[in-house]
Amino acid sequence: MGSDRSIGGRFIASSLDAINQPPSTLLSIPGLHRSERHRWSQQGSVNLQLTAVKTPRYDTITNQWETIAPLPKAVHSAAATVCGGKIYVFGGVNEAGRAAGVLQSYVPQTNAWSFIESPMIDNKYAPAVTLNGFIFILGGAYARATTIYDPEKGNIKAGPNMNHSRQFCSAVVLDGKIYATGGIVSSEGPALGNMEAYDPKTNTWTLLPNMPCPVFRHGCVVIKKYIQSG
Repeated sequence: MGSDRSIGGRFIASSLDAINQPPSTLLSIPGLHRSERHRWSQQGSVNLQLTAVKTPRYDTITNQWETIAPLPKAVHSAAATVCGGKIYVFGGVNEAGRAAGVLQSYVPQTNAWSFIESPMIDNKYAPAVTLNGFIFILGGAYARATTIYDPEKGNIKAGPNMNHSRQFCSAVVLDGKIYATGGIVSSEGPALGNMEAYDPKTNTWTLLPNMPCPVFRHGCVVIKKYIQSG
């Protein structure tokens, strides 16, 4: 998910495609991997040609699902996060099987999406998180890149590279820093068992102690002061 919210004294942040906006609802953005296109996703219905893109929303108070406005551009394996009351979906893979190069944003109050296309948005298989009013897209296919988007100014720029290429990694925000965990270096591997942290004060990534085992295509959450991956 990439953004934090309070739940009974616990802060939960996840790189998965669930989006919390408003606090009582949960949105699901299509997120199929290439090898999973033949199946219908439980995280938004995306068919074989990626032409029917539904965006379901779950209300935790009424315990019901509803379908909201669909994504303007059909994508899978995109990065999604919340910033300033809007949902942002970056890149992903389009109907032609290529990097989508599109930023799509959703306003809950009007139930409307808008989008812009840019060659600066070429991520796939990468998570996004929000920190200090900026959106960070981390790694992706064969990438160590950190891409930083300023929603207020509409600017996108390159940040410092991570220490490892990370696709199918996960990321959370804790105590003013970004933590990227696991992933794989390329489609052939290897899987990574390490994590690294980004400090916006120094604008640098630092490798941290290894995790118990390599992980990729995993979720990552923060509960109190602990980072959990699996």
